Amino acid sequence: MHRQEILDHVRNIILATNNGLYPDDVSEFASMTYDLGMDSFHLESMISRLKDEVADIEFTPWYVKASRRGHDTVGSLVDFIDERVAQLASARSADEASPSTSADNRLELEAA
Repeated sequence: MHRQEILDHVRNIILATNNGLYPDDVSEFASMTYDLGMDSFHLESMISRLKDEVADIEFTPWYVKASRRGHDTVGSLVDFIDERVAQLASARSADEASPSTSADNRLELEAA
């Protein structure tokens, strides 16, 4: 998933969880609380929906950082997701590239 796809997806979720917004309101630099008027209910709804869709990502680190003034931008959330998706993909490819030691151990036991 590319950053632009993540941005578009996050925008759609924000628009779905906050009916008073227009697509042009949800810029990458918009603060979710100050510019978009999202309260804790809107933020939790958005995070909950993202957790359902991206189950391997824990959003608490972003949420803690976003609680500081000016750090709750749409772009900061997109960057956070993009970094985590890249880390997960890297970890998965490393797991797939390494030989399975349990299978090797099983073969050794069967040969003995």
